[in-house]
Amino acid sequence: MIITRYIFREITGVWLAITLVLLLIFAGNQLVMLFNAVVAGELIGKQVLVMLALTLVNNLALLLPFAFFIAIIIALGRMHRDSEMIALAACGVGLGHLLRIVGLFSMVLAAIIGTLSLWLSPWAEYRMQRLKDEAKSVTEIGGIPVGTFRSFGTETGEGVFYVEKVDPQRGRLKEVFVQMPGESPLQQQVVAAERGYQKEDPQTGQRYLILQNGTRYEGIPGEAAFHIVRFEEHAIRIDARTSYRDPRLRAVPTMELVGSGDRERMAELQWRLAVPFSVIPLALLAVPLSRTSPRQGRYARLFSAILIYIIYANMLGVARTWLERGDTPLHLGLWWVHGLMLLYVAFEVVRQSGVRWRLPEWGRAGR
Repeated sequence: MIITRYIFREITGVWLAITLVLLLIFAGNQLVMLFNAVVAGELIGKQVLVMLALTLVNNLALLLPFAFFIAIIIALGRMHRDSEMIALAACGVGLGHLLRIVGLFSMVLAAIIGTLSLWLSPWAEYRMQRLKDEAKSVTEIGGIPVGTFRSFGTETGEGVFYVEKVDPQRGRLKEVFVQMPGESPLQQQVVAAERGYQKEDPQTGQRYLILQNGTRYEGIPGEAAFHIVRFEEHAIRIDARTSYRDPRLRAVPTMELVGSGDRERMAELQWRLAVPFSVIPLALLAVPLSRTSPRQGRYARLFSAILIYIIYANMLGVARTWLERGDTPLHLGLWWVHGLMLLYVAFEVVRQSGVRWRLPEWGRAGR
């Protein structure tokens, strides 16, 4: 029991450290992408932290198996290098005992990752999609980068909006250009104003673009008969577009995927199951892979381990594509990849157990 706690503590400490490092790297990369989306007007600034948290939840199920795999190799590899494994073997703690400890640990972790993959990740994906839709509705006029043309919805159709300057403290737009359809199909309206701002009706929630000190040109392009109106204040109703898109496949709840005859939905379901299940073969494989001699470096087996993980992950991706295209039957799905991985685990375990493979020598009995 003491040895089990010791091994558990060694693996857990390294695993948490690796997970934290991977999360920091991933979070930094996502922050850059989110800030770019804010600059492009695809998100609102106040949504960045919420989107970052949802993105981390959405991808945590993919980071944890890899971090656990590498943590076992580093932790047990350190014990091999410091000759602790020799001492444990003398106490009766051999390869089989290590496999049982790591196997039980991996099953507990697989249950946690299963919760993330089957329920929390689809929920986070759905919330991210809703936030993007809400941001698109809000930022059709507000939050537009200076000097960029942007389309927006009006009561007469799709329009184009351009701002030369923005006063962020007062929330005012300067040198505003708007082009939008007129009342008739061929008619167009062009509005140029010195200033502008947004206003929302507190009762209806409808948004308006209020333009000040400008000129409106209305007519049919190509004809000389244009109606020109100069104004001190002119309001343009903005279409809020509050309808949401159908959720993407990654955002569909898991229970809606169960029993579906659609291949894409079944592939998504099997992928969500494959993510937590992959922890078990990876963890078991890490035990024989971690075996190093005292003269080898601390990270001697990391390169081969990462290469095996990349092959395993890519095979799962290929199997998912084949399942979606109908190249493999539904009952086979992604499970054949796990089967091959378990066979390789068995090969490594048997090889390190001291079993020697010998081919039968035919004809020796007849001599």
